[in-house]
Amino acid sequence: LDFANYAFNKAHAVCYAVVAYQTAWFKCHYPREYMAALLTSVLDNSDKVAGYINECKDCGIALLPPDINASEDRFTVEEGGIRFGLGAIKSCGEKAIDSIIDIRRRSGPFKDIFDFCKRLSSDLVNKRVVESLILSGAFDCTGASRAQLMAVYEAALDGANRTRKSNIVGQMSLFGDGMLEEVNPPLPNIPDFNLRTKLTFEKNMTGLYITGHPLGDYSTALAQMDMNTSRLAEIMEGEDHGLSRDGMRVEMGGMLTEFRQKATRSGNLMGFVTLEDMTGTIEALVFPKILERVSTELTPDTAVVLTGRLSIREDEDPKLLLDSVEPLMTNAEIEQAIRNGTLSKQAAAPAKKDDVLPGGTLYLRLPSDSAIAVVRPVLGRYRGEVSVVLYIESTGIKLRAPKELYVKPTRAMMDELTDMLGHKNVVLK
Repeated sequence: LDFANYAFNKAHAVCYAVVAYQTAWFKCHYPREYMAALLTSVLDNSDKVAGYINECKDCGIALLPPDINASEDRFTVEEGGIRFGLGAIKSCGEKAIDSIIDIRRRSGPFKDIFDFCKRLSSDLVNKRVVESLILSGAFDCTGASRAQLMAVYEAALDGANRTRKSNIVGQMSLFGDGMLEEVNPPLPNIPDFNLRTKLTFEKNMTGLYITGHPLGDYSTALAQMDMNTSRLAEIMEGEDHGLSRDGMRVEMGGMLTEFRQKATRSGNLMGFVTLEDMTGTIEALVFPKILERVSTELTPDTAVVLTGRLSIREDEDPKLLLDSVEPLMTNAEIEQAIRNGTLSKQAAAPAKKDDVLPGGTLYLRLPSDSAIAVVRPVLGRYRGEVSVVLYIESTGIKLRAPKELYVKPTRAMMDELTDMLGHKNVVLK
């Protein structure tokens, strides 16, 4: 407090208070405009964009896909939500985007892929730009499927270039006095990409999934996880940069996108797994003894629950030290389990935050003594009659908290502690 008296003086505090009030006011009264500006401010950071898009969903604000006839260079507000900006699509440079928007404003919307290629200079909008726009979904407004567009876009660009060159030379049509113009070939009658392929292309082009998510069928189970990449990012931005959570036991659900093995100095194999959830990715390390037990369960493109300990080091991305792997239940499987009576609705659905849970003692497992300072403010906010026992994992010592830290065990308190320590480190009984 003494430090705060001179380091954060009243003028400093007032300025921050005004900014906080102004941003809160904008978010309350103009939520779409506020979130569009926030998304534009992190245009080059796909992880933050994904996090803010999830916040938009929580606020009931829809994210509209990129559209060659509607998108600007940045995220913009429309009647139905926030329109994805062309500037967030990979390989689309500033000059290419500016030319697309300029031509559209002067000559009207683009009718199809052929009209688009004819009206734009190939010097600015080349094959790579057009391919990125197609795979991101920006051409969906023309009515053609992405597979059809990918099959004809090179021919459309080549045809437009030939027409321009012929007109420059001054070649005349054999059938009249007009300049030469190539006839557009018909779109091929081929099936569109499946949903998973579409979403993978969207992720490659924009850094996130827009029209859906491969984990959409697992949303109920994911909502029950005590940790995800979004929460972990918030922890890493905290005062101690997450160092107090090092060693915390957590469960994380998502899709295994990569699994590779590497020999250690002793000749044993160690595994490296990439887990992707709704907002980002995390790498999990699988030590040799654990790998022997779980290697058959580490199959890419499978939905799993990984249990382990967080490894948080300064100047490094957080990692998960894997202990076990379990399959992630789909929404349909959870519904079936509820119908069969093997799973209760209470276990499948989040409880109300102010529910008081039964139990006479709260047991908390902490990685080290330093974590006591982290949980103390939480315990202080939920004062009650239930005793608290702390187990310090690094020393093996058990401590009973003083009476002023006894708690009223509401669901909100349990969720907060679980977010901090992990599901298996918070027990009420």
